Amino acid sequence: MNTTGSPKTRPARWWTVPTAAALLALSVLAAGWFGVSWALAAHDSSVELAATRDRVLRAGRQAVINYNSIDHNRAQRDMDRALRGTTGPLRDVLENSREQRVGQITEKKAVMRAKVLDAALTELNVRAGKARMIAGYKITRTLDGGKPSTSRWRVRVELTRTDQKWKMSRMTPTAL
Repeated sequence: MNTTGSPKTRPARWWTVPTAAALLALSVLAAGWFGVSWALAAHDSSVELAATRDRVLRAGRQAVINYNSIDHNRAQRDMDRALRGTTGPLRDVLENSREQRVGQITEKKAVMRAKVLDAALTELNVRAGKARMIAGYKITRTLDGGKPSTSRWRVRVELTRTDQKWKMSRMTPTAL
């Protein structure tokens, strides 16, 4: 009982229970918000499209590298790899010039290594199985163990989906 006539004072930590309750409520709301956001994102078709875009771009980059890289020590194997990454008329041209190309590379003891410097998809039609990209790359060429020379190229590439794989169906040089 308070006999001094002064009002009853609150304990020093009276604010801890309401603060803890508010923080708990805020945590539950945040968890709910992020859970719903995650569920919506997981089922969003744009996520699947972005993954497909990344796969197509990777396949296109690799096809450009494979098409332009050949070593006289393993020319047949490198040509096989280039052929696996192509389809349509481009594959036909490569297949028809295979022996001539291998012969020239072997005769000159050439090593050509391509490196894609930059690439981007400019068009993607998943339903039709068609894509287009632009790429900038360089080829480092060494003849018979000599001094390497480098050339830079920019190309437009068309890709076609075959058996769930994306392959290069056309490659056209474009202005730098």
